[in-house]
Amino acid sequence: MAGRRAAVRAWRDSARFAAWLLACLVGLLSPVARAQQDAGAEPPRFAWPLFRVVSHVEASEVVEAAGLPVALRAVQVKESPAEVVQKLADAFLAAGLFVPPGREQPQLARNAAMLTAADMERGLTYTAILQAQPDGTTLVYLGEANHVLRRAPDASPDFAPLPPDAREVLRVGGEGSRTLAFHVALSGEQVDAFYARALPAAGWRRGDEAGLYTRANEELRVVHQPGAGGLRAVVLVYRGRAR
Repeated sequence: MAGRRAAVRAWRDSARFAAWLLACLVGLLSPVARAQQDAGAEPPRFAWPLFRVVSHVEASEVVEAAGLPVALRAVQVKESPAEVVQKLADAFLAAGLFVPPGREQPQLARNAAMLTAADMERGLTYTAILQAQPDGTTLVYLGEANHVLRRAPDASPDFAPLPPDAREVLRVGGEGSRTLAFHVALSGEQVDAFYARALPAAGWRRGDEAGLYTRANEELRVVHQPGAGGLRAVVLVYRGRAR
């Protein structure tokens, strides 16, 4: 039972990271230009292609990134990453979506690949993040961002302090959770040391896992990895726990 809970938590944390990656696309195609609609019936809305699904990840939800609602779900499929990319590209083009050239598609860390497209008439962007798995399957995060419903970002105080030189700060909110993502000119050891000092001062205690802190019925996780330009990419995930 404990092993299953750990596995589910790992899936969810991975999905939070994917939510952050999806949110980083807010500026890529935003604001999405609403093109002039041709006379006649509006074309049908895009539907994700069918995959040979192994399992559905439990962390399907709607998050808000910089005021932009992003519907995110994840599935593990039998297709290889190359097959998934081809199937997605064919579906995007068949639906008449705008697909940025390959050189404009972001390259991601964690051995992840990304493909994105935009429905310029409806103000929607569709993004898929792919991660190859050791067993030959592919973990696929499917995100849909609605730019028409974008609103002013939540002005609530951050749930944790940021290093003084944190940059490119992104705040993502979901049901029962919040995420802070940023880049900083610190090493991994320096990031860990900063939060080892700052979080206990706010009542947080170290958990039994690296980067995990707890406080009453709350949980905070610090995750980081090398980022672009020699910076450190840091993600803080906060959520309340069931009493």
